[in-house]
Amino acid sequence: MNRITLSLAVAFLLTGCAASDMAENAVIAPKTVTVAQAAADGPHFYWYTFRPNQPITLNERVFTLNQGQYQASYRWRSGKLFELSQQGQQRIDGSLTPFQLQLRFDSDGLAVFQRYQQGQTIVPLTNVEIAKLRQQAVGLAMKVEQLSHRQQTWVQGHWQQQQFIPCQQQRAVEVVVESTAEKLSGQGYMAVSGQLNEQQLKVDDILLQRPQQQCLVAPNLLKK
Repeated sequence: MNRITLSLAVAFLLTGCAASDMAENAVIAPKTVTVAQAAADGPHFYWYTFRPNQPITLNERVFTLNQGQYQASYRWRSGKLFELSQQGQQRIDGSLTPFQLQLRFDSDGLAVFQRYQQGQTIVPLTNVEIAKLRQQAVGLAMKVEQLSHRQQTWVQGHWQQQQFIPCQQQRAVEVVVESTAEKLSGQGYMAVSGQLNEQQLKVDDILLQRPQQQCLVAPNLLKK
């Protein structure tokens, strides 16, 4: 009788702990980070919302040197990838071609909706291609979270007459540069990796520089 009572007590405690962990994770406020990476193909910019070990949304903008640019949005439900959408340009047969991609998954990770368009042509995706896209999205969320731990922060603004005016404020800040001092030239939009406080910007590297470019915002390709 004592053994049965003890077993029930242990089971109750384990169940209570599991329920407590779930409840605790549910009340933790989501965290949003913006990080960037100077990859070999060009700069990648990310807006990521998550709870501990649980991605919620991820938005991405990529500016490649040879493959054009694209943007993407990803959404998870209960920690499982639910939907992704990509659009932009990709190089097909030597030419930059506009494309749009949308995938939606069920709770088992199976694709229940797909649409992939190259120019004016609808192209069906194979199961192997869908599985690869899903795996890439999950891996991307893990990578972005690691970048946030390494504080891969970025700042964007406009470089005018040797002054940097951040997008989030309308007054110039002092610029302190590391190894990229000689690259700070020209006029127009600039995105840099570094740290910004109220009066000073510390620049580690230049990510993107263009004469004509509006301040970047997170893409929103998924309908609510």
